Amino acid sequence: MLKKLLSGVLLFLVVLMIPVEGRELFLQTKEQSVANETRDVSASYPLQSFKLKYIKASDFAEMIVDLLGKGEGVALNKTLNAVMVRASHDSIKRLTAQVEKLDVPPLQVQVEARVIELKANDGDTTNPSALGASWTIRNSSGSNDYLQLLTTDTVSAAATSMGLFAQLMTGNVEAYLTALQKTVGYNLVASPWITAINHEEAEILIGSKYGYMTTLTTTTGTMQNIEFLEVGTKLKFTPHINEDGYIIMEIYPSVSEGSVTNSLPQENTTETKNKVLVKDGQSVVIGGLSKKYDQQTEIAVPILSNIPLLGNLFKRTEIVSEKRELMVVVTPHIVTPAFLEVMAGRAKELEKSRQEWSENVKLLR
Repeated sequence: MLKKLLSGVLLFLVVLMIPVEGRELFLQTKEQSVANETRDVSASYPLQSFKLKYIKASDFAEMIVDLLGKGEGVALNKTLNAVMVRASHDSIKRLTAQVEKLDVPPLQVQVEARVIELKANDGDTTNPSALGASWTIRNSSGSNDYLQLLTTDTVSAAATSMGLFAQLMTGNVEAYLTALQKTVGYNLVASPWITAINHEEAEILIGSKYGYMTTLTTTTGTMQNIEFLEVGTKLKFTPHINEDGYIIMEIYPSVSEGSVTNSLPQENTTETKNKVLVKDGQSVVIGGLSKKYDQQTEIAVPILSNIPLLGNLFKRTEIVSEKRELMVVVTPHIVTPAFLEVMAGRAKELEKSRQEWSENVKLLR
């Protein structure tokens, strides 16, 4: 009796040692939670703590709470990312095995996203045929060695009218871009690299953020917040790595234009959703995205336009709008020791080139 009492006091003291803001108790099964009934934790069971490195303690506690039997319980400390379990020896043994299996470094995917702006030609530039070339670039034998047409999962009406599509690279991406440069020509707008954890969403924004004020009036007073309107080329993606080394990529590209007038944001967006299965290092081409440019030009009569007051009669301003098509080439790489070694080698080569360039500049001086 005294032993049980001391064990119960020990559990009570241990739980009290956890900061209040980081302490939660999971002492209910799903069925008992529905009935709003708690169960007692037996002080005769041993106490085992697990300090987790990679998974959240709250997620782990939710997974194991329904695996515990009668008289067993788990306490959570969010601050230390740890859980304490009072359970039988067999239950603790099973939970220890689960911790070893689940608390491991997450897989990561590094994505290179090349945003390409096709060079303008006379006429409409919102579709590839108007630029004098097909997206499906063929070799001398007439076969398509570069791209395989894919269908999009969800495409808006605006996206359909713009000809949005995704194509899977079946050949070398550099060879395709070289062929595209020769046939159409393009400018590389940006080439960011971003790393995402497996099953987690990542985002790339190449554009601008316009701030505007919002006001919220309640019974207790008025609150003002600053929010931002993001416009430009945005790419959201979520990687899912399977056991075979393939990557399921959920890709959400969008191009938006907008402005803020009198604290009212206005935005026009063209977006699509793609879900593709690619190999490690295989590229996906997303096309059909367009960007509008407004160019202001002043046309004036020499000399006469410089006359004060009357000069405005001899000049005028024109705004010319032009649409240019954008392509996004997405190349995911599973982060492995071999991949990191390759990237380290590239970094050394770049550093060597930088040093050689610096030495050449010094010699020229």
